[in-house]
Amino acid sequence: MRIAFDLDNTLIRGAHAFALEKPKYKFLAKLLGGEPLRAGIGELCAYCRAQGWEIWVYTTSYRSVSYIRRLFWLHGIRLAGVINQARHDREVTVRSTKYPPQFGIDLLLDDAAGVRLEGERYGFEVLLISPMDADWVAKARAVITAKTPGGCNAAG
Repeated sequence: MRIAFDLDNTLIRGAHAFALEKPKYKFLAKLLGGEPLRAGIGELCAYCRAQGWEIWVYTTSYRSVSYIRRLFWLHGIRLAGVINQARHDREVTVRSTKYPPQFGIDLLLDDAAGVRLEGERYGFEVLLISPMDADWVAKARAVITAKTPGGCNAAG
């Protein structure tokens, strides 16, 4: 199964100053720069991997695929796929901000209520994650556990 994360205001700070994850490779993160990711993303991605899920990013930004992969790599997270706005524009034929089914994505975590409405309209699942929600990892884990075949909970 595949899970995708939005970036802006979901994993990368925008208007709300949520807690940030410490990079796994601190020196390289300082050297290479880039935007820090939201606290809890490492734990959640490890949980997803333990359940057999692939980790993807689906963003409406024009950040390059290599930049996005590097941001996650600095936190010890290997991405299976990245959809940025350029790829979305090239490959998606549905008139929607995001369309995860085009890429075999089973669950999208996003902060935008409009994307959730598009999910209802076009039949894809969106877990709305508020930038102010301190308990976002637990909520995501519960949904992932429920969607995982057998409902396994290998990571506790």
